[in-house]
Amino acid sequence: MYISKYREAIVLENKYKNEHRTMVPRTVKAPSHREMCPQRPEGEKPEHTFRKKPEHTGMKKVMAQPACVDTRKGDKQLLEKSGLVPFYLQKNDYRIVPGYLRRRKAEKEKAKQDNDAWLTKQQETVKPLAEQEKQNILQGLKRRFNELNFEYQSLPFTISPSQHKKYNYKMFLEEAMSQVEKDIALFEEHKYIYTSDAFHCFLKNNL
Repeated sequence: MYISKYREAIVLENKYKNEHRTMVPRTVKAPSHREMCPQRPEGEKPEHTFRKKPEHTGMKKVMAQPACVDTRKGDKQLLEKSGLVPFYLQKNDYRIVPGYLRRRKAEKEKAKQDNDAWLTKQQETVKPLAEQEKQNILQGLKRRFNELNFEYQSLPFTISPSQHKKYNYKMFLEEAMSQVEKDIALFEEHKYIYTSDAFHCFLKNNL
């Protein structure tokens, strides 16, 4: 095996070659704490290194309003408008009837009192109709209805609008029969009927 005679010289030359690539040693000594933070002269106050509080700029701090999350995706709404907070129960005027409702109630009571007073006054001038007089009036209304119905059925089957007299008379009979039917239903439906003194005088003169 061939070995060069310059082998030992080359190995010795390359042994310290990597150590002198820089102008300083391979390991640099770290500075001590005293070297990094020099000593303060005696009697000198230390400077504050913490962050100073910012001056007041006139802006109001916005407080976070309470909210509730109502969906699984994180959608939220204000707690005050969600209906979960008894907002109306905490109002100062809770359970106090508004002024317009009190005025409306007073007006309704006053109108009722005026109506009762008017009815009381009217009852003093009216009298209940006797049963015999009621039956006589009812019989007269039925008799009048039969007379009008007989005249209505005596008219021709067809009447053209050009026949003014017959057409108008037919309309008059229909309206009169309708009114008599309403009067008959009124007397038959109500048990007690009150009439004024003038109506009593009219009945005495016509019955």
